[in-house]
Amino acid sequence: MVDIDTNTDSDPELGTATIVYETPGETDERATVDNDRIAYFQDHWLFAYGTDDDGNDVVRRVPKERVHYVERSVEEIEATFESGLEKAKGKLESLRD
Repeated sequence: MVDIDTNTDSDPELGTATIVYETPGETDERATVDNDRIAYFQDHWLFAYGTDDDGNDVVRRVPKERVHYVERSVEEIEATFESGLEKAKGKLESLRD
């Protein structure tokens, strides 16, 4: 397994996420990034794992079929659930009005 060093400067409240996925050469890679630098979009996991010579983020898109698992900090998951609940609550209240 190959580990990608992403040099995270994590905010303790934000936390990190670790993604383990298979590369085209069928080698597993593990990358740990700040939680705000990983997302699931259009059946792919996207994460920033470095910068180019101009200081721009380099983003890797991994198809969901190649991802073994993604681990995220509990604080981030709780915040996500709380945010989702607040949004749902707001929508229900707007429907009542």
